[in-house]
Amino acid sequence: MRRSVHPIQYALLGLALSVFFLLLLALAEHLGFRLAYVLAALALCSLLGAYLAGAMGTRTSGTASSGLFALLYGLLYLLVTSDDYALLAGALGLFAVLAIAMILTRKINWYQAID
Repeated sequence: MRRSVHPIQYALLGLALSVFFLLLLALAEHLGFRLAYVLAALALCSLLGAYLAGAMGTRTSGTASSGLFALLYGLLYLLVTSDDYALLAGALGLFAVLAIAMILTRKINWYQAID
């Protein structure tokens, strides 16, 4: 059974994503940036995974989304901390996201999907 995501659920997810930076800043004042980043990312990925598992009704959805967010926050950490490879990592990350989106949507008839 597929469940739709309600706009309020989207808003809660967006709020959680924005609280990450507040949590990171607060923890970094006391623990240093690296440990604060790891703790904030773990907390956020766990929260989003648990929430989406409940909202979507399957543990698989929560686990998959938590893993995806962990991957994204890992890439973000690489971008933030690497002066020499930030452009390369960002370009490769964007290319990978674009490639995945194109592969997953290649068989959609967009003219029919909109109607």
